Amino acid sequence: MTTFFKKNIKQLINNLGYDIKLHRIGKSQQDQPGFVFIHIPKSGGISIDLAMREQFAKAGQPRFSREGAIEMSLATFNQKVNDLDSIAKFSDHHAKQLSGLLAYYLSQDWQYISGHVCSNKYLLEQYGQQKNFVTVLREPISRFISNYIYNKLTNPLPLMAPNNINSDNLIGEVDRILEHRRGWQMANVISMCITGRFAKDETDATYMQTEFLNNLEKFKVVGFLDDLNGFSEQVKTISKKEILIGNHNTTDSFLDEKKQEVKSTLQTYFNEPKIKQKIEHLCRFDTQNYLRAEDKYK
Repeated sequence: MTTFFKKNIKQLINNLGYDIKLHRIGKSQQDQPGFVFIHIPKSGGISIDLAMREQFAKAGQPRFSREGAIEMSLATFNQKVNDLDSIAKFSDHHAKQLSGLLAYYLSQDWQYISGHVCSNKYLLEQYGQQKNFVTVLREPISRFISNYIYNKLTNPLPLMAPNNINSDNLIGEVDRILEHRRGWQMANVISMCITGRFAKDETDATYMQTEFLNNLEKFKVVGFLDDLNGFSEQVKTISKKEILIGNHNTTDSFLDEKKQEVKSTLQTYFNEPKIKQKIEHLCRFDTQNYLRAEDKYK
C-alpha cells in the first residue's frame, strides 16, 4: 500500500514537471541529541535504518547516497581502477573518505544520520557527547560470505570487487580475491567502519584492536544482528521512542535462474573445508573484535 501510494505521488509530481525522492521521516520531532547510525554492510542495516528513520529523521535529511560517496572518492583518486591491485588501493582510499563525509554531515547538525560511513576516534571525541552513535555488529564470517554473494549478485561497479559484470569463473575469482588484499579488506569491514580505515597488515590489525574497543566505548548503543530486540530496547531507553525493525532483505526476490545458480555455486564453495578455513583465517581479527564486543555489550 505504501509503495503504491509513493509511486502515485511521485507520478503526479513528475507530471507537473518536477522530480522528487521520498524518504521516511519521523512523524513527530523532539529536542534531543540526534542519532548517528553506522551501517556496517550486510548486518541488517536497511531494516534498522528504516525503523530508525521513521522515528528520528527530519525532512531534507536523507540517507547517504552510496553512488555519490563513490564519485566523491573517485574525484580525489588519481589512478585508473582496472584490476584487483587498483581496486584494493581505491578501497583503502574510499574508507578514509567516508570518515570525511560523516564529518561534513555531523557539522550540519542533522537529527538523524545514516549510511555506509566510518567513524574514527577524532569524530567520536568531537561529537560523541553531542550525538547518539549506534551500530549493529554481525558475526564476521557469515557477514563476509553474505557480503561477497550480495556484491556478486548486485554490484554493477567495476571499481568494486566482486561485481556482477562477469560470472564465467566464479571459483577462480573467489580464489584470487581470498589471496589478495581485497579479500583482507572484505574480511575486516567491521573494524574499518568503527576505526575509519583498513588495517595495513597483521601487525597493524593487532594494534587497531585497542582502537576498535576504545571507539565502541563512545557509542551509546552497540547492538548485534542476532539480538535486534535488545538493540531496539536500548534505543528506546535513550529516546523514549519505540523502533519496530522489520525484515527488508529482498535479495532473493529479484534473482533469476542464472543468479540463483551463481548464489548456489558460491554458497557450496564457501562451505568447502579449505575455503571455510581460509575465510576464518582472514576474518580472525574482526572475529576477535566481535567476540570482545559481545562479551562487553551483549
